[in-house]
Amino acid sequence: MDGTRLSILNSLQRRSATVDQLSTELGMAAAAVRRHLEILQRDRLVTFEPVRRKPGRPEHLYALTEEGQEMMPKRYNLLLQRLLHTLTISANGNGDAPAKQLLTLVARSMIEEHRARLPDDEELDRIALLRRILEDEQFSPSIEETPDGVRVTLHNCPYRGVATHSGVICTLDRELIAEVLETPVSSTARINQGHPLCTYDTTPQQV
Repeated sequence: MDGTRLSILNSLQRRSATVDQLSTELGMAAAAVRRHLEILQRDRLVTFEPVRRKPGRPEHLYALTEEGQEMMPKRYNLLLQRLLHTLTISANGNGDAPAKQLLTLVARSMIEEHRARLPDDEELDRIALLRRILEDEQFSPSIEETPDGVRVTLHNCPYRGVATHSGVICTLDRELIAEVLETPVSSTARINQGHPLCTYDTTPQQV
């Protein structure tokens, strides 16, 4: 993102502001600030509401949208990593088992959530449904039927920051794939083992 627009977002995260206020704070011409705000509005990162402070044309008070808030630094990966670590060390000797059980339940919940979104008259086979879910969840999947069964390749890991530290998070996508295809799957490549992407395979007699 352009450095100036990022500066505007940083300012609006602290407080809502008018063009003149942003212009003064950032040391920029009001016209330039207005142009950047138009781009941020187009991208749905900024919204505004009119405010009357003096006679004449009302000013606009700008603020971040939820999408704009999400553009700012976040530590979701660190939070998830800490949650899984805490769950593991408090597992009374059961290691990763409680975390894996929880992630399996999360995978099933995700599947039901996506199934519930389907129109009543839309029916998808297992592979089409899996592709829909994985795409919606930002896994950037490719799914192919091979002589040995089905291969699912995930070109993006939405939890990469966690997966590179702990393989337990891989339970989520493995169980999601297994539940939708209704067959066990094996992990044949994982990013936390040095691979650039994750791959899962089934076998012909199971599909």
